[in-house]
Amino acid sequence: MPFAPRHLFALATLLCGLAVAAPAHAASPGLNISAYADAPQAVQQGAEQVRFFVPWRNFEPNSPRDFSARGPVAPSPLVDDLKTYVNRVRAAGKTPIMVLLDAPDWASSVADARPHKPPANATDFSAFAGELATWLHQKDGPAPVYEVWNEPDAADFWGGAPDVDLYTALLRNSYTAIKAGDPRALVLTGPTTGNNYAWIESLYARGAKGSFDGVAVHTDTACSIVGPDVFYRDPATGRLGQYTFLAYREVRASMLANGDDKPIWMSEIGWSTTSAVCASGDSAGKKAGGVSEADQAEFLSKGFACLANDPYVVSAQWFTLRDAPSHHYGLLRQDGSAKPAAARFAGAAGIGPGACGDFEPPAVNVIAPADGQQFVDRLDLRSAAADTGVGLQRITYTFDGGKRISAMDGLSNGGVFAMAPWYGSSELALGPHTIEVAALDKNGNTAKKVINVTKVAPGALKPTVAPRFKSVKRPSCRKAKTGARLTRCSISGFLSKGAGTDTIGGRVAVEWQFLNKKRQWRKLSGGLARASKPFVFRAVLSRKGSWRVRVVYAGQPPYKKSATPFVAFKVR
Repeated sequence: MPFAPRHLFALATLLCGLAVAAPAHAASPGLNISAYADAPQAVQQGAEQVRFFVPWRNFEPNSPRDFSARGPVAPSPLVDDLKTYVNRVRAAGKTPIMVLLDAPDWASSVADARPHKPPANATDFSAFAGELATWLHQKDGPAPVYEVWNEPDAADFWGGAPDVDLYTALLRNSYTAIKAGDPRALVLTGPTTGNNYAWIESLYARGAKGSFDGVAVHTDTACSIVGPDVFYRDPATGRLGQYTFLAYREVRASMLANGDDKPIWMSEIGWSTTSAVCASGDSAGKKAGGVSEADQAEFLSKGFACLANDPYVVSAQWFTLRDAPSHHYGLLRQDGSAKPAAARFAGAAGIGPGACGDFEPPAVNVIAPADGQQFVDRLDLRSAAADTGVGLQRITYTFDGGKRISAMDGLSNGGVFAMAPWYGSSELALGPHTIEVAALDKNGNTAKKVINVTKVAPGALKPTVAPRFKSVKRPSCRKAKTGARLTRCSISGFLSKGAGTDTIGGRVAVEWQFLNKKRQWRKLSGGLARASKPFVFRAVLSRKGSWRVRVVYAGQPPYKKSATPFVAFKVR
């Protein structure tokens, strides 16, 4: 059944490495049922597999003597019905999937009234699993499939805090017992809540490899209202988030990393058609709890089209055949009438591969600096990016292997993120450095470019660009106050760099000169300002008579020295 994820948010494994040739059709479609008697109707709906929940407590409520492969000691309708309907499924040429779960009181580590209880040990459970497999064994027909527990990674179905060590022992012992009872049977890991690849990795770490024929996952997470092609990434790892439909690809990546090329079974796939507000997880009370019936049908088709791209997902069981009072995941409403999704499911086996999810990174254009550029003082950083899929999210600048410079969100496609200049470049040591430009789209896909630059001493570069002073006019002068001898004067302008070059480094200086009685010019005042910015120089002049002023740039490669002509003026 669906489990409420702890983390559902909108928005690094390289998934391109998982690409394989697409099969001719989607994963084999199956159905979950809540009552054993619904099995024939599931087959009529087009299910190739029918998934039965088999609570251990129903078979051995008081002791292991309650049930054996020779036949139940104390038969009950539930036990008899299971074998009846499993045999009917197999007689129709379809595959039964048995989900083994729920310890009886005598075999559990807890004694309260919780609906699902964990086992006290692996031995008692595996003994039951072996007896059941022996009891249901047939020489002919489709081989049965056994799932060892349901969502053992979640407190809801495990019946307490998940215990990966106990579960690993449970899986290993059960695999051996089931194979002994029915060598043709397939054994799957207990399906995870969402695509919990971290849990699967923990099983491998504890030696579970070789104790299952496939990995089972669930993607019908509670309150999911987005299609199978929509995904988010874990901000800590960059991998697809556990509750993303497509994160079965991350499960696959974890399996391959452990040298395991077994198939994945998606034993619950579905979307609820409830009109109620979400009542569970982080999104409780914040968004809708389900989708429209039309969207449910559309998502079903799209989900199977997504799976058709990845042939290692061999089977997908829709959850569920019929709506219940507590949920509306069914192909059928509670009164038995069909939703639009029922017709889509009937043709699911023939659905071919379809585009699913935007995994294309943005295109990045680094305008400055140029690769291989040398610089003396400061670098200009200019970049633009565009994403034709979900849209651009962020451009980030770093240097020398990820040391952060700055980032900008909210840029439209083609928008330029400029830092002209990047003042931190003046603090870099002489020698080679890297500037890294990363563009992120709204799906978390990242493109990165690395630009190599070298900081050199001023004498190492030949000045080649002649900057020009702009808007430098006759100085503006006025008396400090009425009747005062002091005169305040100012001169302003800016230094213009050549087209396509970096911000001008270095400083500009002002020279205020006075003509003395010997007809000689004497410098009486000066000042410095950054060459990269417009400047305003001010001076308080106390002498009357002839003055002149000019602005001088001393030069910093690749820029040559430059100066304005002297401008003469009078102070009265």
